[in-house]
Amino acid sequence: MVCFVAFTGALAVGASAHAQPVESAGTSTAAKAEAYHAFIVGRSHESDGDIEAAVASFTRAAELDPTASDIWAELAGLYARRSEAESAIEAASTALDLEPDNVEAHRILGLVYAARAGARDGGDAADLDRAIEHLELARTPVSPDPALYLTLGRLYLTKENADKAIEILAEVIDAEPQFADAVALLAEAHEAKGDWEAATAVYERAVLVDPGRARYRRQLATALLNADQPERALEVLRDLVQIRPDDAAGWYALSDLELQLRNAAEAETAVRRVIELEPEGLRGPYLLTQILAAQSRYQELTDLLGSIVERAALANVDPGQIASLLQRLAAAHEQLGDHDAAIGALSSALDLSPSDLGVQAQLAQMYVEAERLDDAADIVARAQSQRPDNLMLSRLEAMVLTARGELRGAIDVLRDAVREHEDDPVAHVALASLYTEHDRIDDAVQVLRGADEQFPNNTQILFQLGAVFERGQRFAEAEAAFRRVLEREPDHAQALNYLGYMLAERNERLDESVELIQRALEIDPDNGSFLDSLGWAYFKKDELALAETALRRAGDQLRRNSVVQDHLADLLFKIERYEEAVMIWERALAGDLDGVDVSVVERKLSDARARLRD
Repeated sequence: MVCFVAFTGALAVGASAHAQPVESAGTSTAAKAEAYHAFIVGRSHESDGDIEAAVASFTRAAELDPTASDIWAELAGLYARRSEAESAIEAASTALDLEPDNVEAHRILGLVYAARAGARDGGDAADLDRAIEHLELARTPVSPDPALYLTLGRLYLTKENADKAIEILAEVIDAEPQFADAVALLAEAHEAKGDWEAATAVYERAVLVDPGRARYRRQLATALLNADQPERALEVLRDLVQIRPDDAAGWYALSDLELQLRNAAEAETAVRRVIELEPEGLRGPYLLTQILAAQSRYQELTDLLGSIVERAALANVDPGQIASLLQRLAAAHEQLGDHDAAIGALSSALDLSPSDLGVQAQLAQMYVEAERLDDAADIVARAQSQRPDNLMLSRLEAMVLTARGELRGAIDVLRDAVREHEDDPVAHVALASLYTEHDRIDDAVQVLRGADEQFPNNTQILFQLGAVFERGQRFAEAEAAFRRVLEREPDHAQALNYLGYMLAERNERLDESVELIQRALEIDPDNGSFLDSLGWAYFKKDELALAETALRRAGDQLRRNSVVQDHLADLLFKIERYEEAVMIWERALAGDLDGVDVSVVERKLSDARARLRD
């Protein structure tokens, strides 16, 4: 059974246009008179809201004068109001058999089919087309029925015919300028065409028509954002929460936008208002986790995620979604260096979603970091039993073998992966990366040059080739490779950063180094690795204040990255802040130790401690 509550108002408007049935031939005068009386009684019952009695009266009228189309159309409308779709269709169809141009019958059929087409249990695939056909026949351009036109506009949008929807909606708005729902739907039609400027203009009109409707303001902000006007979008949302301070959706949209614009403090203020308004909700706390992560506030993040996971479990949230939350929790624990807690979170996630490849991969990597290699191998083997040809799992298998010191076995696994996934550039890059990690530079170059010939438009292969050349201290070739990447893709942020950092490391063309890295940061302003590169380039230029700003931001983000911490400590030592330098070098030695010479760091740490004693 389909509900027609959405257009009961439209039915009442249409019914008033037919105060009495059309005269018909073949029925006695007495029968017509009695039918007319029953019709009037039915209208009276309908006016009183007694639909059952009205149906009975109209049914009686139709029996007395079965050739009067308007009686059948009126009866169809009543059946629709009672959510009796089949009876409504039958009665309206009878009306059209008697009078093919009966506007009311077309209107009822159009609205009934529209309701069926939009029903949750799904209507016949043809219902949408039937609805459009009948509503088009019911259109009255001289005096448009607002509800009918709104429904027809929605149907055309469903059919992905935005141009027709715009035509229909513009027609009704011309007649009813204050019809806010039609104005908002017109904006949606422009959105469907990707015309965000037009959508913005129409949403602004919708806000003027109905200033108190929070949804229109939120939609206006979205349109402005898509029209590349984020500051105006921000203004709209800030005005909204002033006008409607209890609109949780408005505060949420504001927080999300503030976060996108990297206004972390403002984003946090807004999302905490969401949490106040929705104390049992999960969307506010989940957005807060993203804000905390953006600020590297990992301890707060782990506390918050722990409570969210507990609440989600009590609320019977889908296990897959809880597993995703646990993955985020594990990543936060990893940033804090707590491998046991990270493994615990991922193990719980795997219990909830045992076939999730992402969870399996993350847990295997965490086991490797914790040097629990048998556990890592077991996870990989179990995953491979489900997906024997999966490239990611081959890479994980190679990673476990490498950690065990079985380099030859790891190489064999990735060579097999290249043969099995010859058309996947990732397989070639994975093998080359393994060679590079073990300083087999010529082998890595050979793999990547072959891949570059096979995939001539793949900039990632060319980027990896540049990185391999740099690792092998073949700097001219590395620079040439990175510049080829930038010729093809000028906004390749990784290539901009890598080339800029390489120049800084070699004390070459430091102004160009800074310019390249700044271009990378324009693309990804909060990237910790890019910030470290910029700080290091400024350090080499002896612009220490600028260096400190960038290196501190990088150090706060990448607390376990030993190279980043070493750079920050070098700066602190140079500006004679020895106590802080000691603390940062100790952090570097407790980090991942990847890319640093431990003996050199220990020597610098010893020197800083000696300076403190002097």
